[in-house]
Amino acid sequence: MKASRFRLSIVCAAFVLLAWTTYVLLGDGPSPTQIRLSWSKSPKTTMTVVWQTASPTESSVVEYGITEKLGKRAMGRRVTYPYKTGMIHEALISGLDPDMRYFYRVGDSKAGFSGISSFKTAPNRGEDILFTAFGDHGLGKVSKSNVDLVLAEKPAFHLILGDLSYANGKQKIWDEWFEQLEPLSRSIPVMPALGNHENEEINGRRIGYTAYQARFALPHPETRYSFDYSEARFVSFNTDDFSNEEQMRWFVDTLKKAQADKNIRWVIVYQHHPLYSSTIERLNNEPLIAAVRHVLDQYKVDLVLAGHNHNYERSYPLVGETIVQSGSGPYPKGKGTVFVISGGGGRPLYKFTPEVPVITSRRESVWHYLRVRATKKELRVEAIRTKERTVLDSFTIQAP
Repeated sequence: MKASRFRLSIVCAAFVLLAWTTYVLLGDGPSPTQIRLSWSKSPKTTMTVVWQTASPTESSVVEYGITEKLGKRAMGRRVTYPYKTGMIHEALISGLDPDMRYFYRVGDSKAGFSGISSFKTAPNRGEDILFTAFGDHGLGKVSKSNVDLVLAEKPAFHLILGDLSYANGKQKIWDEWFEQLEPLSRSIPVMPALGNHENEEINGRRIGYTAYQARFALPHPETRYSFDYSEARFVSFNTDDFSNEEQMRWFVDTLKKAQADKNIRWVIVYQHHPLYSSTIERLNNEPLIAAVRHVLDQYKVDLVLAGHNHNYERSYPLVGETIVQSGSGPYPKGKGTVFVISGGGGRPLYKFTPEVPVITSRRESVWHYLRVRATKKELRVEAIRTKERTVLDSFTIQAP
């Protein structure tokens, strides 16, 4: 009798465990993951949220408000592409107040919502800002460490200087990368530039930037764009397609308008491929220099951030190839552009040539990220070593 009861108890327990497991697996299907913030419209009054679910939901909803009680809703849409790995949801929240913290969650009333996170809109007037950047990120221990370190900086936003996930056509890697990024991207807007690894191929067929454009929500046309934050204009330039005449016209027009705008104090271009480099087998990019160097000089771009080379290298301020000022600075605004390579986001590091170019102020093959502060008086850039958490380089561009 006792044996029969024992066997019955085992069967019941097994049934409960099976039912619970089935519930969990089914529940995982519509659960929001890979949540990420970006701007596709004005950073002052909007925020765009993208997330993914393994199975379809009846709706794509963001609930938001100025307290954790939320109270408002923004309806989103499904985004698809031929090689998708799940359901991509995208929602634009508009009509927000500048310089305000909002709380939000994403999901669907029937399938369930994510936990509550928060974000902050851009200020309406010129205020001091802090943002971060790195390029050539990928997956791994160092890559994750840089996500955690950047999050601890509490930046207004984060730039990625191309070569994001290194999916190279394997779409599941995009999922893993967005999951690695989510602790940062669910509260800090992430604004990337296109790299050569975003130009993907699947089974010998070139799909281009299809996955990148579907999985991110950026200003039109996404392969290139600009946005203003406080008194700075940020220009994401696609160096993977720098010979595109339409993009070059847009690039010139965007910089020209920034120069004429009295509300714009700093102009920062961020891209993937660098112009100048002393990385072995990746020396100066002469075709890119010929295409854009004169444009940067003409419209007095303050700073160009790039990746591609998995190390850190920084120039003195240059007009053409002429050094305006050597030494540690501070460097005068409007008298030369400083070029920074920050490709130490997590991928294996590259070696330098034995000779240090005369235009190079500092270089080190090390994993790192950038911390940049912009005020009315100065633009201060610091490169932080990932493992040691020490400053490997810092410089200042000073306004008149």
